[in-house]
Amino acid sequence: MTRNLRDEISIIYCGKLDKYQGETLATLSTNGNKILKSKYAKSVTAWIYIGDDYVMNYEKDQEQALEKLGRNIPAYHLIDVWKLLKEKFREVETISTKELLINPIHNRVPFKDIENLYDWEKGFDGGMPYWVTGNKERKAGNLERAIELFDIARYNGYNAPALYRSYAMTYRKLKDYDNEIAIIEEALERLSSEKININEIHFMELKERKQKLSH
Repeated sequence: MTRNLRDEISIIYCGKLDKYQGETLATLSTNGNKILKSKYAKSVTAWIYIGDDYVMNYEKDQEQALEKLGRNIPAYHLIDVWKLLKEKFREVETISTKELLINPIHNRVPFKDIENLYDWEKGFDGGMPYWVTGNKERKAGNLERAIELFDIARYNGYNAPALYRSYAMTYRKLKDYDNEIAIIEEALERLSSEKININEIHFMELKERKQKLSH
């Protein structure tokens, strides 16, 4: 059964996710805790999730943490962190959530489970039609449906800057900047490592967008 994680988040936070993020960030910062931009920073001590993520995605994150940092990183749900901080510290004024490290929530399968991962032609044939349809849905304003179709295209092995560019534009329209950054990072890593013909303009657009989001 497919879960609608955005509905889950809306229910958990009663439509006030920004409030919980802002108050958590403010309380942590006020009490001397540094909010890091990278979840694999050497000094990272914990990850905060805004909702339940797939276990396989979490395991992949931990594998990368072991590889890059040599240790596992504890992870906590934002609502639990918020409650703990409210019990321990007084009320503080809410501030910007721009710096708060939140792992993006999505329905994408882990990278290692993508079909036709090492067969570009089969991936193109199996995934490209879903990207085409998804792009039409995006242009029509059906953003959630577009993401679902892009996920299928990606799962089937479609690997092109156009797919990731469409992903990024859709997440941007949804103001889901965490997922926009995550999908751009995957695109840059994947497209740089695979020997395929890519649209250099689209590739450079992704790099420039990541730089803007990182500031």
